[in-house]
Amino acid sequence: MTSATFHGPSNSTTSNGIVAQLAGTLIPLKTTLETSKDVKLLNVFITAVPLKKASGTLSLIRQLIPRDGGYDLQHLRRFAKPDLIPSAIRNSYFASSAESSDTELIFLIVAVASIIPKDILLDSLQKDRVEGPVVLVEGQIPFNAPTSAEQAKAWTNEYWPTVYKKSNPFGPHPAIVARAQAEIEGNAGKWLSLAWTVAAEAKTARTGEGVGVVIVERSEQGERCLAVAGDARWDNWPRDCGGNGNVTAHAAMRAIAMVTAKLPNAIPVTETDIFRSQPLFSLETDVEEPVNKDGYLCHELEIYCTHEPCVMCAMAIVHSRFGKIVFEKRMDEGGITADLNDKNDGLGHGLWWRRELNWTMLGWEFRRKGDGNDGNECRLPWDVDNGLNA
Repeated sequence: MTSATFHGPSNSTTSNGIVAQLAGTLIPLKTTLETSKDVKLLNVFITAVPLKKASGTLSLIRQLIPRDGGYDLQHLRRFAKPDLIPSAIRNSYFASSAESSDTELIFLIVAVASIIPKDILLDSLQKDRVEGPVVLVEGQIPFNAPTSAEQAKAWTNEYWPTVYKKSNPFGPHPAIVARAQAEIEGNAGKWLSLAWTVAAEAKTARTGEGVGVVIVERSEQGERCLAVAGDARWDNWPRDCGGNGNVTAHAAMRAIAMVTAKLPNAIPVTETDIFRSQPLFSLETDVEEPVNKDGYLCHELEIYCTHEPCVMCAMAIVHSRFGKIVFEKRMDEGGITADLNDKNDGLGHGLWWRRELNWTMLGWEFRRKGDGNDGNECRLPWDVDNGLNA
């Protein structure tokens, strides 16, 4: 997925250091499977047949091994000309074959080696052969489909001719990501700017760290801000007792609590509300109610975060069934991202998209543009300890 750049005014800053207009780039997040460096391989039997017998040989294979024994090989070329396959396979075959150099051959994947004994396969193929012994060589092929054209090209050179079908077996379909990105890119910088502003209020009031979150509802009528929340982990919480404050009052947890408090079956808020779901800062009071009051928590809403949420908040976001997440600052203790950047920020959990969980969403990292003079990225309004659970 290519990144999309926001067009419009360059970054500007108010007198108190808060970014008023953000310009930047949305980078689609990768899943844990996409970031895995391991390529799962299958051992297969490969042979070559005269071009005129290719169709008949494949029919015989399909009778012998229906549906390829349950293996999906659609991301691979079943047949390949000799000059298109890796030289190791080609050389191995011709070293054992007595084929005439005048014979026009085509190579094909016969079967996954684990599902049929080699001697049975040889015997069956030999019956269909007009002359000469059948030669089977072993090779390796990628088990999963490629996630990019570049990966398909690399696998073609190393293993076997591979096809990229513009799909993603390890995450959301690229077309879905592209459509969603086109929807949010116009105002993503605006909502993140608002999140940084409420984060500044929390930082100035010393009720929390400089972290902020905004929740947005998108409909045919447009976008509506439903909740704005700053971090409140130190609100009525002792700082001198060690620990990281009230973990249930992180900005993301507070924002979720604010939205769910407006649902019909919400539990009334008490004075001892540990989530601090009541407004504490000026920006938190000007919030609208969700249109779908009968929905499940934050179903298909969008959440914009100044910092990558911690594991606890990331799981709360997943179980609240948000549709999209955008954050700006990666964190060492972040639970959203799967890949590690050059600073090794993050835990690699990739909780935004894991098939074993009960929900998946779409996610992006927002990378701010520089000031245009030196080509570097803008500094954030303030530094937050990278080891903080945000």
